Amino acid sequence: MRATLTATVLSALVAWSGAARAATELDAPKADPSHHKVEFENEYVRIVRAVIPPHEKTALHDHPALVSVLLTDADLKITAQDGKVSEIHAKKGSASWRGPTVPAHVAENIGDKPYVQILVEPKGPPNPNWKPPPRDVTKVRGAEMVEFENEYVRILRATFHKGDRSPMHDHPANVQIALDDSRTRNTTPDGKTTEVRNKAGAAKFRPAFSHAVETLDDGHTSIIVDLKNAPPAK
Repeated sequence: MRATLTATVLSALVAWSGAARAATELDAPKADPSHHKVEFENEYVRIVRAVIPPHEKTALHDHPALVSVLLTDADLKITAQDGKVSEIHAKKGSASWRGPTVPAHVAENIGDKPYVQILVEPKGPPNPNWKPPPRDVTKVRGAEMVEFENEYVRILRATFHKGDRSPMHDHPANVQIALDDSRTRNTTPDGKTTEVRNKAGAAKFRPAFSHAVETLDDGHTSIIVDLKNAPPAK
């Protein structure tokens, strides 16, 4: 058992150190600023937006471990620093975890439309002891919301239909990426009610909070990346 635990800890530390190594001169926003821009950063996460026009190539760059959320379809040719060539084809709305990108690579958009991607990069060591909050959103909307989970993040797909109402529930600190325009009525535990609008493609960090939600539009979907390294609500 001790050997298994040691192997697990070492694996996590290797992944974390790999993420740290990626954030050097080949770090995407530094090495390829025309296609990768930092939209938000704090001690828990960095949010990067990648935009590659049709038939355009990036500079050689690297990435730390991250969650990739596609805001458009992806048709990319990836040429690694060691010369290996591969292609990526994926659909808008896909959300996935990726370990540190080694070796560095050049990405070419081989499609006929712009490629847009949100990169959610958690900071700090993994948290294998993380627990969801008491009134976790998955208890309200169903465990099937969870698309992926490891010691760094939990990826949720939140789909709301016209007239949906969710009772009071809790969210850990997270990054929300809107796949559609949305309009909701949010009520906090103190009874305060506000109308919240999000534009498709918006990505924002949210500290831990609680609310009840009513859908005011015809339906929308967002990706929620829970950050296991961030503190719970006070």
